[in-house]
Amino acid sequence: MKRIVLLTAASLLFIAPLPSSAQIKLDMNQITCGDLLGYSPANQDFVGYWMSGYYNAAAGRDVLDYNRMQKNFAKVKAHCKKNKKDSLPTAIKKVAN
Repeated sequence: MKRIVLLTAASLLFIAPLPSSAQIKLDMNQITCGDLLGYSPANQDFVGYWMSGYYNAAAGRDVLDYNRMQKNFAKVKAHCKKNKKDSLPTAIKKVAN
């Protein structure tokens, strides 16, 4: 029993100092409409939720209105289809309500 505990502790000591996987930094201001439209639907949703949270927090709102977010994000995507070079924040500002 002592041997198992000792082996487990020794293996944890060797594993602990290993570096974790690298974090990815993404500047949301650099995403273009063309980039957004090229993402998978799941990643588009992720970006939509993130941007909605960001702009709601900036406006002092702390409740997510899912239907409003869906409507606004549909407007953003419609704008993006016509203006693929616009940055995502620019598209949001153009269609914001």
